[in-house]
Amino acid sequence: MMEGGTLAMSAVENRQEGTVTVSVRDSGSGITPEVLAKLFRPLFTTKAYGIGLGLVVVKNLIQSNGGTIMVQSEIGQGTTVTVVLPTINSSIEVS
Repeated sequence: MMEGGTLAMSAVENRQEGTVTVSVRDSGSGITPEVLAKLFRPLFTTKAYGIGLGLVVVKNLIQSNGGTIMVQSEIGQGTTVTVVLPTINSSIEVS
């Protein structure tokens, strides 16, 4: 959880690639490499009462729509989540 930091969001369309990239960056405490490696695993949680399905569902929905999600984080510097999705008129095929 980020406390007292900043939050920045951006959305950029790449017409040549037929994608939209949405990034959200915070200046929070960051995520440890151990947690980062497990972030999208089913049933993994760092919360006392979490069930660990939220990010799994997010990743599956993004991939089902032909997109990708990436998380980059550095301890003490913050975290960036980047989602790339095809635009409605792109020729990207969803498998």
